[in-house]
Amino acid sequence: MAAFFIPFPFFEGSIPGNSDLLAGLALGVIFFISQFICFLALQKGDASMVTPIMGAKPIFVVFFVFIFGLTGSPSSGTWIAVLLSTMAIGLIAWPDRGGYVRVKPIILGLLTAVGFGLTDALVPYLAQQLTPVHVLFSMFTTVGILSFLLLPLVQGKFLYFKKNTDKWMFASCVPMGIQAVLMSLAMGLYQVPAEANIFYACRGIWAILLASWIGKMMGLREGKMSKPILMRRLLGAFLLIIGVYFTPLG
Repeated sequence: MAAFFIPFPFFEGSIPGNSDLLAGLALGVIFFISQFICFLALQKGDASMVTPIMGAKPIFVVFFVFIFGLTGSPSSGTWIAVLLSTMAIGLIAWPDRGGYVRVKPIILGLLTAVGFGLTDALVPYLAQQLTPVHVLFSMFTTVGILSFLLLPLVQGKFLYFKKNTDKWMFASCVPMGIQAVLMSLAMGLYQVPAEANIFYACRGIWAILLASWIGKMMGLREGKMSKPILMRRLLGAFLLIIGVYFTPLG
């Protein structure tokens, strides 16, 4: 993901200043910790449950923007979208009949949403105070450097290529890098943190559909989820999409 931001200083035609580096460092640390919690959540729970729960991020973006008076004050339409997002999370996390709520992945998913929400609320505020492109470059460079701290946690041989696992991991890097660039530019340049995140929350429905379809190719067991769980998660994901309708584009 960090590699996609390497060309940013060349586009700007200058190098980041100390203030840009410090702002990017702070954002990068918050984002890195959030990413770490995110992978813990995915390790403990199904992607078709955890990913839509992280769609709660717009709620926390609006909360932090509102509480701290940051850039991108939410409109009434945005608040409606946030309410729909809250209802969606309840549907997505609801267990099957006779089942139980998997508390740990839900909590980790919500903590991820809190961290990402704080990051996204701060990005437009700090970017507009400084040079947006340099702040974003410094932020994701920090994330890339901090990623090396995770090497001691690797189980087994780090350089050993696991065909079925690693091919999907490397394939996922490209769309993740592209979405990181597009989301950060939308928030850093156009100052729409809440609105951008409500649109981004639509990935929840894709996570459900793809986890039950392509997941079989990856060896995941989520394609075997019961029909009631699948329908509830799809309904919750559709509520997130309806929230997009209430999101102002002006």
